[in-house]
Amino acid sequence: MVLHSIIMSISQRSMQTAGLASRNPFTVLSEEIRKESRIVAYHRGIPLPKGGLTLAVLALGNLLAGMFPSQAIALHIIFGILPLPLFMTIITKFFLHPGVVLAEDMSNPVVAPVSATILMSLMQYASYIAPAGGILKTLAVALWYFAVSCNIVLMVHIASRFIVKHFDLANVFPTWFVGFVGIVVASATSQPVEQQAFGLIIFWCGFVFYAVTFVVVTLRMAKIPVAQAARPTIAIYAAPMSLSIAGYTTAETHPNPVFVLIMVICAQLLFAFVLTQMPALLRLPFAPSYAAMTFPFVITATALLKSLSLFRGVGWLVPTWLFTVQKVETVVAAIVVFYVFALFIKFGIEQWRKTDKLSQ
Repeated sequence: MVLHSIIMSISQRSMQTAGLASRNPFTVLSEEIRKESRIVAYHRGIPLPKGGLTLAVLALGNLLAGMFPSQAIALHIIFGILPLPLFMTIITKFFLHPGVVLAEDMSNPVVAPVSATILMSLMQYASYIAPAGGILKTLAVALWYFAVSCNIVLMVHIASRFIVKHFDLANVFPTWFVGFVGIVVASATSQPVEQQAFGLIIFWCGFVFYAVTFVVVTLRMAKIPVAQAARPTIAIYAAPMSLSIAGYTTAETHPNPVFVLIMVICAQLLFAFVLTQMPALLRLPFAPSYAAMTFPFVITATALLKSLSLFRGVGWLVPTWLFTVQKVETVVAAIVVFYVFALFIKFGIEQWRKTDKLSQ
């Protein structure tokens, strides 16, 4: 009887082993992942447009540091740490779900261009770190060049995927400003890493891209209605010209004040246009595209500050009320950034709870 029991036990174990071996190993692996990793499932749904919010927070820190130089170090510490948790969720998605990023995000005409904000954020972080000097400055320069190189690769991908292979006007969105002009952030951050010469080249390339992209995007917006979820991207209209001002005045040793005056007038008119759209945009249900409403406000205030400082520096008579306007724009930018920041935190918590329910 004992021998019989042993034989039966061995037989049952053999059948179980054979059954596991006959199953698809990828099915077994996916089941194990579902059981063990809620974190993996959560990061699959992280929206890359969140990078726009990270960029805005970092840019706001640089703006305030420019307005209050004596508090620059403290402001950089605060605004460098504040968006870090959000930024790390994006980076984690790249490591955990590279297939999703490449197959889905990089094939989306809205998301692929706006993913440049992730690289733009790295450039901003480089400008935060560089003033520390020493090995940290060397690392900052390396980080800056890494981000710029990746941004160029991304631009090639966007052009290849959405223009060369198959161009459809319906696939054009204001996020294309980010994809093709956003690299000018490299110009705006070139001074701390001491790369102004390269930054100036990037500015002129970005400025040419801006002229072409502006025509194409405006044509699309005039002819084809934009889906509700993508409407907040209209706010991006306010960013490229102001970013061009920030990039030019930073990278150019002797900026032309007349050229800057023309740009700042255009930038403020575009900003005024976006302000007229904001009441309708803020009534829309929350979507990750809300992040598009943050950086344009910050960079507009930054550009006005740099322009007014330049005008006063060359001896022009600058009305005091213009500096008041710049301060008001800064306050508005801060309100918008922190409002959207709070919405993203709420969104992230809700997504985490949904992931928990799906994993049970």
